[in-house]
Amino acid sequence: MRTQLLLALACLLGEGMAYAQTPLYVAPGGSASNPGTNINAPTTLANALATIPAGGTIYLRGGTYSLSASVIIPATNNGTASANKNVVAYSTEVPVLNFSAQAIADANRGLVLDGDYWHFTGITITGAGDNGMLLAGNNNIIEKCIFSKNHDSGLQLSRYVTSNTTIGSWPSNNLILNCEAFDNQDPDNEDADGFAAKLTCGTGNIFRGCISHHNIDDGWDLYAKDDTGPIGPVTIDNCVAYSNGTLSTGSTSGNGDKNGFKLGGSGIAVNHIIRRSVAFNNGHHGFTDNNNPGNIEVTNNTSYNNAESNFNFREGSTATFRNNLSFNAGSSDKSNGTEVGSSNVWWKNNVSTNSGGLVVSSADFISTSPSVGKNTDGSPNLGNFLALASGSDMINTGVITSGITYSGSAPDIGARESGSTTNPGTYALSITASPSAGGSVTASPNASSYAAGTVVTLTAAPASGYTFSGWSGAASGTATTTTVTMNNNLAVTASFTANNGGGGGNTIRIDDAATTTGGYCGADGSRQNSYSGADGGYYINLSNSASKGVNYSITVPAAGTYSFVWRYANGGANVSTTARLLVNGNTAISALSFPKTSAWTSWTTTGAVTATLAAGTNTVRIETTSATEFAIIDWLEVTGNSPAAGTCGSTLLNSLSYKATTAATTVINEAAKVYPNPVMNNATISFYNQKETRVAVKVFDANGALINNVSNQLYPAGHNQINVDCSRLVKAVYFIRVERNGNNETLRVIKQ
Repeated sequence: MRTQLLLALACLLGEGMAYAQTPLYVAPGGSASNPGTNINAPTTLANALATIPAGGTIYLRGGTYSLSASVIIPATNNGTASANKNVVAYSTEVPVLNFSAQAIADANRGLVLDGDYWHFTGITITGAGDNGMLLAGNNNIIEKCIFSKNHDSGLQLSRYVTSNTTIGSWPSNNLILNCEAFDNQDPDNEDADGFAAKLTCGTGNIFRGCISHHNIDDGWDLYAKDDTGPIGPVTIDNCVAYSNGTLSTGSTSGNGDKNGFKLGGSGIAVNHIIRRSVAFNNGHHGFTDNNNPGNIEVTNNTSYNNAESNFNFREGSTATFRNNLSFNAGSSDKSNGTEVGSSNVWWKNNVSTNSGGLVVSSADFISTSPSVGKNTDGSPNLGNFLALASGSDMINTGVITSGITYSGSAPDIGARESGSTTNPGTYALSITASPSAGGSVTASPNASSYAAGTVVTLTAAPASGYTFSGWSGAASGTATTTTVTMNNNLAVTASFTANNGGGGGNTIRIDDAATTTGGYCGADGSRQNSYSGADGGYYINLSNSASKGVNYSITVPAAGTYSFVWRYANGGANVSTTARLLVNGNTAISALSFPKTSAWTSWTTTGAVTATLAAGTNTVRIETTSATEFAIIDWLEVTGNSPAAGTCGSTLLNSLSYKATTAATTVINEAAKVYPNPVMNNATISFYNQKETRVAVKVFDANGALINNVSNQLYPAGHNQINVDCSRLVKAVYFIRVERNGNNETLRVIKQ
């Protein structure tokens, strides 16, 4: 249940249309009074972020944006899986978000991204009082961005809402691509990393092609602590960390950890992955487990000239090492864990060698003089630095492993593959529903095979009469949505359990289609299709008030206990929302939980609850207990002794509201409809009133401007129709708002 401006709702409703979104333009001198649709009349960043629809693009003009307060994109401001919200540097210009006016304080992040499905490209963030960017949402892409001179980590993946206490509610499935972080320094000189994914970070997060250098603490920090427990595994691929622990000015401190890649902490096991990455000239270790006993995958990395160990994996490590190269360090490597073959070269006792007899010298490299640049896509370009010289014994000497490209008969040792590389083989994903009748699983992306490193999102949907019970195989957990990373052929099983309703096991599903005999008897809200994934495409969005609900009629042959399960999505800010269940006007359950899901398009089911139904027709209502934002409802399943959809009627409907001395009878109306759609000349709005009701009908354009007040008068009980003259409208998308009983229904219509 979401309260939104009409413009935002209109854009969401129109996101499936096959027409281009109008971009918004933002400039340092932009005005909030400008809509931003004209490049010569730019708007402000705050205005653009609040109004851009899913699939839309905000172009930031170059220059410095002087900001004194955090820019916050809340968890309610989301794109979709098929339509990101995009924030892009205009042309070749360089927009700089400068937060130097902020006081140094933990709460003073620069940009807080708590929303989902955003894509930022080419933005520089500097001077923030804490993190340059706190990335707390899901399924976001941060590309070619720069984070410098902030007063904590440049970019940190962690929760924003402190009440999000489980790993499933922490930021997940984010990609940080070809970004750079440098000169980040906190007041104590011990916390500011270039990039951090720590403390409260979810699963499926990837750093690819990023560079972190001259930060006062670590290049990367994946620290976990006992208070919050394990974080999700993080993948670091083709990244570079150098000169961390010393700022570019030469200033340093004794407080910082100064590692290139710090891969854990507190003895908490997390199975991170780091591949094809380079660490050099860092003030402590190049790569360190930092007391992470997990099975870290350490593959094809190069570490050079770090002040302590190039690789520091302590006793108790269960890391797996393949094709790693260490040369010239301040102290010997610690390589505790599992070495695959003789594929690793370690620096020990001032020599680079391995168990297979390889001995490495500077002659094995084209150059050992540091050089770090960028390719046009922002990925690292090291030139000849640490590239293997022709004839080196490390060429074609590694072991073949998933997720690694190579050019010869086998991978080279180290991060720098000689010659051009070929793509590795693709991998198959086998998905099984157990039992097969128990439900289904969807995969996104859905393909017959996947390239190495592809993250696939799996969503389980129980069939009627079943509840999802958990994942096994390559996935685990009991949340209906999970992810797997395709680095091998994988098999996943989704297990479902039959519901046990009293008196038998028959199950009916009541959807939100409004018919007199379908069991669904209306709701205090509207039937919408803005968010994908609902069965039949539609769901119920209740009004943001207490005692608003969805009404059902259920007929059973005999009195007994029955089981109830709702399918819903809850992408709002609340960790969990509750409702009461009323049967025949009496409270059967006072607090039924609808926990938060990762997005409004992430559907799940409630836990099964039981209530007693009387023989014959029963009125069932699920009703909000407060005015906070509530879940959106897809369907209800009832399991027990031969339940059936009942008949809706006025007597039934008038008995549904919560029985309290101060509660008034709730009036339930069927959702309004518009036809034909698309329309050429005249559209008809049809609706059904339970009693005489004042109805206002208004037409708005796609920008939210009022076009026509069609009607505002009393309409009788029963079916009604209103004609809307569209003959003078230009060809475009419009939105018709039907207002009655304090509720608004918005209908999208296409004028041809």
